[in-house]
Amino acid sequence: MVTVDGQKENYSEWVTENLGEKTGMWYAPYLEKMGIYLEMFELAHGYQDNFFAYQTYEEFARIYGELTGETQADIAIVLEGITKHYPKEFVAKNLQWNKAYAKYTHEKGERSRPDNFGGIANLGSILRSYLKFLYYDEHQTLIYPKREKKIAAQEGEVDGSSNYWVISPGENARLWYEFISDGTIGLGWDYLGDLNQYDSRMEIEQAIAAQRDDGKRPFNDSKAVWDFYHNIQINDTIYVKAGIKKILGKGVVIDNYYFDDTKQEYKHRRKVDWIQTGEWNIRQALAQKTLTSLSAYPDLVFSIEKTINEEEFDESSMVEREFKLWLAKQVDENGIVLNDKTILSKIYALKNIEKTFQTPVFGEIDAEILRELKESVLSDNNYRYKGVAGSSLDYYIRYLESQPVVEENEIYPLSKFLEEVYLTEQQVTIMLSVLRNKKNIILKGAPGVGKTFIADRLAYATMEEKDASRVQMVQFHQSYSYEDFIEGFRPKADGEGFELKQGPFVKFARKAMRDPERDYFFIIDEINRGNLSKIFGELLMLVEADKRGKQINLLYSNEKFTVPENLYVIGMMNTADRSLALLDYALRRRFSFIEIEPAFDHPLFRKMVQDLDHPESTLRVIAKVQELNQEIEKELGKGFRIGHSYFVWKASETIARERVKEVVEFEIIPQLFEYWFDNEEKAEQWALELRNSYEE
Repeated sequence: MVTVDGQKENYSEWVTENLGEKTGMWYAPYLEKMGIYLEMFELAHGYQDNFFAYQTYEEFARIYGELTGETQADIAIVLEGITKHYPKEFVAKNLQWNKAYAKYTHEKGERSRPDNFGGIANLGSILRSYLKFLYYDEHQTLIYPKREKKIAAQEGEVDGSSNYWVISPGENARLWYEFISDGTIGLGWDYLGDLNQYDSRMEIEQAIAAQRDDGKRPFNDSKAVWDFYHNIQINDTIYVKAGIKKILGKGVVIDNYYFDDTKQEYKHRRKVDWIQTGEWNIRQALAQKTLTSLSAYPDLVFSIEKTINEEEFDESSMVEREFKLWLAKQVDENGIVLNDKTILSKIYALKNIEKTFQTPVFGEIDAEILRELKESVLSDNNYRYKGVAGSSLDYYIRYLESQPVVEENEIYPLSKFLEEVYLTEQQVTIMLSVLRNKKNIILKGAPGVGKTFIADRLAYATMEEKDASRVQMVQFHQSYSYEDFIEGFRPKADGEGFELKQGPFVKFARKAMRDPERDYFFIIDEINRGNLSKIFGELLMLVEADKRGKQINLLYSNEKFTVPENLYVIGMMNTADRSLALLDYALRRRFSFIEIEPAFDHPLFRKMVQDLDHPESTLRVIAKVQELNQEIEKELGKGFRIGHSYFVWKASETIARERVKEVVEFEIIPQLFEYWFDNEEKAEQWALELRNSYEE
């Protein structure tokens, strides 16, 4: 038998290797006095003061079961490295542990306030770590199934045994005080009734869709309801928000979902022990959705915890920590995850740049300023660390561009979409459904039917807010390439050789990947002008709806890459451009095609024209264009018709009679001569009729 000090050393080494770099040092001091703490906090009696005195798995498994209430079947799951939630009775014990330990350390002068729970290790996590150590120490032929590696910056602050959620307690947080007094948290959608009657999220989605009766798939609503009912677990941590940058409270979920029909509203409920309440402004904005999971964002959880515990932290250091977490998930040119040594060298290089050039890097939010800084660094002949400096700045710029932006945005409901586009409600409903299900669509149509305008608004209507940070547009052309779109080598700023640069699609996809709770939209204008197989390369497969989430290695960098579920691709295709070849069948299979037609007879378009000063001439020209479109459709096809957008302008910004002449003379008539390049007589005839229509 080893000494208790030797057991502590062995435990710390194993836990550091298998559970995390700092975890062994974090948990060991608790275990040294665990029996004392349990007695002092009135949680349990009759155990050894120093838990390192328990040195066999069989003995400690019995003690672990007594303390946690977990069965042998539960313990078997825990030993496999699978996160398992604790029994309800132990959740209450764990809460008591947190409160008692915070009070105890506050009285010793080690903690700022008795309700400051920052940095206190979860009792269950401490006990489980020792249980795992003893088991694998006795079964050394077995290998513990390690989870994804954490870096040191994350450990000792965010407990991985709990999931983290943030929720809005009604509009403008109006129900917060009711939830505090009841010891609950609630959710709307009361018309669904008791959620125990639903077996799947799809059933909930169908019930919401039937209630709304607007034809739009309620993707986000059903996710919030299903998460609240099914995915939030006992012992999960839940934060309450007001707006997108204020936290009102923190609690721990202590019971399963129930439907409280005695309440007037927000009848879907969970019991919560609210352990901290107040008002704290946080540095990083939260999503506007009702309920959001934060488990994928340990850096955000860390920041919230520091803020609500009123612990000071340097903004630059905070950004540095987040950058470290991001670097830990990146790969080098061989496709290998960056190791700790490489990560630290990049951090050091950026700090050295800050010191040498007297300019901030950590905390800078303008990528262009950082690119200019890189040029300055690389052109400075006296600077010795150019190589690692350039690479480190590239990584930081990539990190910066991958960060989601959350702001208070203008709400954009379906009704607003219908007010701005000349489409019927049925057309819009179908369009939204096809986009949601296929994930890739192409809006095709003649020039001037409003494809670009519709694409932007389609994205806003799907996300239900006007958030331009989640929309990116590029335009294809005949020389556009994989190197422009995905990644490729480009000349270095100092002119000495080439460096690998990410293209806009990879940057945007990685930004979407960092923000899985919200939708992102990549819009491609003139999509059929480029050689799509060449431009998309190996990603042509990954954009398919059923291939989302699959990984491949990129051609040049060899980095693993995936097209995330929350990224939608909207292409626009001008059907009147005869210089273009048809799209190949491989691409057609991955997109749905939606025809956008001229909307001269749409009521909103007619009203817009009637509101112009002296609309008579405009109406005569429109009537003549409609006649012209019939001739064009008969001879050339529907895709060559003249669109209504030629006549869309703000009445306050122009004189209608003058503007309609300009449109006819300099936009429509030249188009006709392109169409009938082999029959100028016909083009001249229609040009004359159009001129006569506005001159009557």
